[in-house]
Amino acid sequence: MTAAVQTLWAELIAASLVDAGVATCVVSPGSRSTPLVAALANERRLELVPIIDERSAAFFALGVARATGVPAAIVCTSGSAAAHYLPAIVEASTAAIPLVVVTADRPPELQNCGATQTIDQIKLYGTFVRGAFDLGAPVGSESALRAVRRTVIRAVVLARGPHAGPIQLEVPLRKPLEPAAPSTDGERALARVSAELRAQRVVAAPPTLVADSAAIDELAIAIANEPRGVIVAGAMPLGFARARSAMFELAARAGYPILAEAGSQLKLAARGRAVVVARADFAMAAGARPPRLVIELGAEPVAAARPSFAGAARWVLSDHEWRDPDGSARGVIVGDVGATIVALAGRLDGGGLSPAGSAAAWRRGSLEPRGGELAASWREVDDRCAVAVDAALAAHPRSETAVMRAAVEALPAGAIIQIGNSLPIRVVDHAIGHGRAHGVITQRGAAGIDGLISSAAGATRAGAPVLLVLGDVSFAHDLGGLLASRAASAPLAILVLDNAGGQIFAGLPIASAGLDTVVERYFVTAPQLDPVAVAVALGARAITAGSAASAAAAVATALASPGVTVIHAPVTATGAHDVRRYVLDLLAAPTRASAGVAHV
Repeated sequence: MTAAVQTLWAELIAASLVDAGVATCVVSPGSRSTPLVAALANERRLELVPIIDERSAAFFALGVARATGVPAAIVCTSGSAAAHYLPAIVEASTAAIPLVVVTADRPPELQNCGATQTIDQIKLYGTFVRGAFDLGAPVGSESALRAVRRTVIRAVVLARGPHAGPIQLEVPLRKPLEPAAPSTDGERALARVSAELRAQRVVAAPPTLVADSAAIDELAIAIANEPRGVIVAGAMPLGFARARSAMFELAARAGYPILAEAGSQLKLAARGRAVVVARADFAMAAGARPPRLVIELGAEPVAAARPSFAGAARWVLSDHEWRDPDGSARGVIVGDVGATIVALAGRLDGGGLSPAGSAAAWRRGSLEPRGGELAASWREVDDRCAVAVDAALAAHPRSETAVMRAAVEALPAGAIIQIGNSLPIRVVDHAIGHGRAHGVITQRGAAGIDGLISSAAGATRAGAPVLLVLGDVSFAHDLGGLLASRAASAPLAILVLDNAGGQIFAGLPIASAGLDTVVERYFVTAPQLDPVAVAVALGARAITAGSAASAAAAVATALASPGVTVIHAPVTATGAHDVRRYVLDLLAAPTRASAGVAHV
């Protein structure tokens, strides 16, 4: 192996990544990855983003892939650098995000002998990657070059689907690491082979997972014969917005209300004739009629009082895996959810059953649009809940719920909202009802609070302004993301709801266990830092918003200007819990609810 052969090897890897569908690559500095980074920098079709910290780099790439739907790559040097990728890889795996992890490594002769910056990187990420591919050290043969290109393209296609997720490419490299041009007849011959390979057009479309027609038939029959049904929609990827019209038509024709979380891509959207319930957990407390059939899609809902609908027949629609945590589903239909919904809507609109279905079993033929008695009752209850929430926010104007509502209402058309985990994801549905269409990003794969700033910065690569709403603990958890956010390519507003720590624990059983000191010190863990001072020190604009109105104004200004703005919004520590209790009290006392309406 010569430096020229290694250079050809690296150039072919870079070209093959792009040919297989990678558009953005995030690199972190290091010596062993020198041949790769030099080749990537010369690949003009690739957007190369330098981010120092590997953990932030991985979450940035995760945000790019999540927002664009296009696989993103990350490249690092050998040793512990690769270990920093793991949190983002876990999220990518559980959320089905296409992430291409390229780890440079020492060659075989330096393994297991005490060589510096050398660890066992083979299958470093265990079962969290869809596949781990060791390219081996560079070899100067035509067959080796062909194998490299084939393996890289195969790996990226695997990352794209049908069960999208991260893959690892392990690339051992030898010194000298600096690029070199071919200088011998053999090297020039290999260069011609490499050029021929790179000139070949590659068809690298991933396979699609298609739901079973007979299962769709069975669910269509169940819908046709059951007027009392609901659709429960948890967090879905941004791409699900393409199936919205079919989803709304299905719901309207069946007469089923949609109980939609903000992250479902169904709540903040024009919904046609469909009934979309904005606050399902409150609606159940307010006496909404229970259904006899439930259709679920998306991630597990996060509402504090998620409706259980005991006794109802449950059907689950899932893109790629079996989603039935409590084992009570009547049926689980695995396949592209958007395509499944389109097929279901077609069945109910007179499309009939597949050849495998029975016309006799269909009974009613095409389903005529129903009056939607159950949907109408849910809409009436949801309207009452909206009035109660308005009263609660008027009574608690400095709660995170009130600030979040004002911030979302200030968003420009086309902006993307990224909702942080812990309390923000739980109060967003109380804060907003229906409004202008916005894409909503949630990190609900592994549901962690890590890397939120970095991933939101990556999401700006989709070209739209991004509002990230997160808590003060999540902000402190990803301060390095403020450095990564310098690579944001559209306006990014980071709204920090500062309630002095992890106040979600105040709503968990441990809060009433008589361990106040323990809970405060080891669970709530207030960061005790000044987000504005930190942001300014790291080069971002920053402002403190002391009210919901000032937070809204700051969001509007931030998203109209290039760059990153941190908006520090101090809120009452118990605000989210106070709002929830206030609403539930109003709904439990109709006379007080009426008084609340008069007051508002």
